[in-house]
Amino acid sequence: MSRSCVSTRILCVLCLLTSLFLLPSQRAFAEGFAIMENSARGMGLAGGLIARGGDASTLAYNPAAMTLLEGTQMQANLAVSQFYWGVDTRDKAGNDTGNFHSAHQTWPIPAFYITHQINDNVWFGLASYTRFGLGVKYPNEWPGGYNLQSVQLITSSLNPNIAFKLNDHLSLALGVEVMGASMQMRKNLNQNPTLAYASSAYHLGDPGDVSINGHGVSFGGNVALHARLNDQWSLGLTYRAPMSLKVSGKTRYDNQLGKMPLGMNPQIAMIQNSRLRGTLHLPDSIGFGVAYKPLENLSFEADAVYTLWSRFRDFNMYMKDPVNTWQNTDRHWENSWTLGISAEYKPVDWMALRLGFMYETSPMNLGNADYMVPSNGRNYYTAGVGFFYKNWTFDIAYMYIHNHVLDYTLAAATNPGSGVVAGRTTHPHAHNFGIGIGYKF
Repeated sequence: MSRSCVSTRILCVLCLLTSLFLLPSQRAFAEGFAIMENSARGMGLAGGLIARGGDASTLAYNPAAMTLLEGTQMQANLAVSQFYWGVDTRDKAGNDTGNFHSAHQTWPIPAFYITHQINDNVWFGLASYTRFGLGVKYPNEWPGGYNLQSVQLITSSLNPNIAFKLNDHLSLALGVEVMGASMQMRKNLNQNPTLAYASSAYHLGDPGDVSINGHGVSFGGNVALHARLNDQWSLGLTYRAPMSLKVSGKTRYDNQLGKMPLGMNPQIAMIQNSRLRGTLHLPDSIGFGVAYKPLENLSFEADAVYTLWSRFRDFNMYMKDPVNTWQNTDRHWENSWTLGISAEYKPVDWMALRLGFMYETSPMNLGNADYMVPSNGRNYYTAGVGFFYKNWTFDIAYMYIHNHVLDYTLAAATNPGSGVVAGRTTHPHAHNFGIGIGYKF
């Protein structure tokens, strides 16, 4: 194939990726609100590509490992996440008041990668994928509706990287990231005792729901190292910088109580449609992986990722004209660990088998727990298979996520005005499926 033909194909792929970046990516079920399903092969290996590398999706795990790839390689992936849980609620006396189930939801998560070897020492890669997201919906008029009725946080990242092969053993990569995001959140004001009483006393009708809609753009960067010690051992190290997502948008109320001539209760005076702005602090993370390849067709990897969720201290919004006031929501999350192991075995030239396991500690501060992320740590059980035909690869994967039960007793006691009621999550779990197609030019 001529160099001009290859260049034309690369240009077409870059245009496709840029257009697809503008499409909204959806939420998966991951600890905090980070996304783990970045590729089908990565899913099957429980994220075990920090040191292993091997295909274009390494851009999401360790961009420095793309120096192991020859020529130009492209990969497209689609993950589908199906998650479900319930919440058992209790009154102040400890009596059960019902079980409320989340809506059954299915979210698609696309990802696209391309790597290109410029010369013997320099590689370029471009990734379009999702790093953060949320998607939660509860029944109408449920007891925790004032804290949260529904939420969607949708992000898409465009992440170009350049990698340098410093010598036969060590590679370095540097990248920048542009993240676009949109957010939608609804709360049921009928569940707020103060508002419900005041609206009844003034004969204003039900306060109804408030809808918060916003969008924003954030910028970040990453650095990565990959060390190939010998034919059997490899190491990987990655760092992704924190990002401050500036959100702007609007607040809309079903019933604008603040427009009424009341006397005026300051809390009611805030119930008016307005513009808003806020900042969502996204964490930085450090990942480390060790890969061992005892045989040419067999490899193992162990990984550890430390995510600084303590940066997610709060989510404060300034409601601009005509309200002009702050609404503060404390989080005070804690830093968390993700630990994983994986194995990949290629019994024949045209197929690879994969297994993995991940354990995540919870970043949740139980005193500030809410219904946005109903989890207290997670276990991931993964499996996958890859097929190879000439220059093509085809990957499929399955991931079962078991979420640890989250108890809201402390949050309900320490933050009575937050809308969180005493209770606990029940049967929280998710089924994720992934498919990936790759081509080597």
